[in-house]
Amino acid sequence: MKRLLMLALLANNLQAYGQLPFYSYLKSFSLKDTNSVKLTGPARIISVDGRKGINLTSIHSVLELKVHNLKQQKGTVTIWVMPLEELSTFDNKPNFTKSNPNYNVYPFLSDCSNPLDFDKANFKLAWITRWHPSMIAQFGKGSFYEEAFNLPHKALISVSHFAFKKDKWYQLALSWNYKTDEYALFVNGIQVGREDQNRVLPMLRDTINTSLFLGNPTLCFSEINFYNDVFSKNTAAAHYKAEVVKPDAKLDKELAYTYAGVGRKKFNWKMDASWQQKMAISMTKPTDIDSFYVQGNPVKVAITKEGLLVETINKEYTGRLLDSQVYVWSNRPFEGNLYVEYEFKTLRPGGLSLLMVQASGMDREDFMADYPLRTGGRMTTVYGEDVRNYHWEYYREMSDMRNDLENSALMKNPFLYPLSFGSLGTPVNHDVWHKLQFLQVGNKLVGAIDGTIMVEFTDDGFSNNGPVYDFGRIAIRCMLHSKLLFRNLKVYNQSKFKTEQLINIPTQK
Repeated sequence: MKRLLMLALLANNLQAYGQLPFYSYLKSFSLKDTNSVKLTGPARIISVDGRKGINLTSIHSVLELKVHNLKQQKGTVTIWVMPLEELSTFDNKPNFTKSNPNYNVYPFLSDCSNPLDFDKANFKLAWITRWHPSMIAQFGKGSFYEEAFNLPHKALISVSHFAFKKDKWYQLALSWNYKTDEYALFVNGIQVGREDQNRVLPMLRDTINTSLFLGNPTLCFSEINFYNDVFSKNTAAAHYKAEVVKPDAKLDKELAYTYAGVGRKKFNWKMDASWQQKMAISMTKPTDIDSFYVQGNPVKVAITKEGLLVETINKEYTGRLLDSQVYVWSNRPFEGNLYVEYEFKTLRPGGLSLLMVQASGMDREDFMADYPLRTGGRMTTVYGEDVRNYHWEYYREMSDMRNDLENSALMKNPFLYPLSFGSLGTPVNHDVWHKLQFLQVGNKLVGAIDGTIMVEFTDDGFSNNGPVYDFGRIAIRCMLHSKLLFRNLKVYNQSKFKTEQLINIPTQK
């Protein structure tokens, strides 16, 4: 009785704000009205935690929705979806595409009659098996990388590092306002994505087709509602609370922690006498540049009185500019447990900076000593070559990611293994000094900004993603649109063994 009363009150509130559906699907599952909905192929109706849903059981099965409002200037669509398996990132292999070239696409909505064909659709909302972006709302034809970033950029929302739990109901809510070029994506009432906040040009949209489609044997779909209004954060939360049948407080807490910064922990670690300082550079003296190797094609890397200035090209992101980025490598490797700290200041919005640690060759060799020094500025040295490393994106404001809130991502390479993602509830604070702290003790990794933990993970050397790394160089990388200052770099190691003798016999090459 109490729940019915609460639902009635919420319904009245939603009605008062004009938030009643323009059109609804899957409140029942008769599917007899083929004027609005058409099922092609086998399917089944299942019930989990008090909610019924339709599961399309063939890769060829498709549910067509013939009425929608995505052609209108503004609106929102909400979708209840439940995966029958965990949806988490994995590295793709060529053999996976033998029978289904689109096996890695899990479409929630698409205007392509084959909803698995991401590139062909003019509109798609989908989850992808890669870590970034793992969830995409794109209002234009073509791939995300790099066709969405031909100028002008396509209207889109990008969500990093999103994983779905098995047999859990999620409510997705996608809002759009074409006139103002504003878009938002919510999951269980928590905002997880926005449009590019630093865009210069109006975003491009392709004409959305008259029908929408969905289908994937992994997914189960329930109530889908289209609204003629844009959802605010409060409205999205209210709709979720009004419709959820069996609330999952633990899941919702995880979403709020990860994507809204609710309950972030403080970094309280204290160093003891067992740690040895290996590097301490103010980055304000002209000779400090001799401690680094610069890889890439930046606009400027120079020591100033304030610190190390790193600047890259300040143009709209597009694929042809990707070599105009930079790595600043330490001139020596480090071994053992690792602590790194430095201060940084962002001088303009729209860039990205990351820290690489424990960077070595595939057999633990010092890849910068054993092989020719690399010169390119592309991201492939981080994730797509023969360099093992952990990389932490601690400042992220590029146009291919969420940039309305401060967020961080931690990865293990070259296995493309996502370790951790975290957000704050506030935007990046520019033109002020921030303190970065990274700590690795054994297999435990923690990254903090200004004393707040942003990423943390316990690595496992037996998870088919390589060993726990504990040797290699460090690098500060800056990507497109970046202009940052760095100062007071300190590196410490803690080792379980002591090198008693060095034997320097030249190698034969």
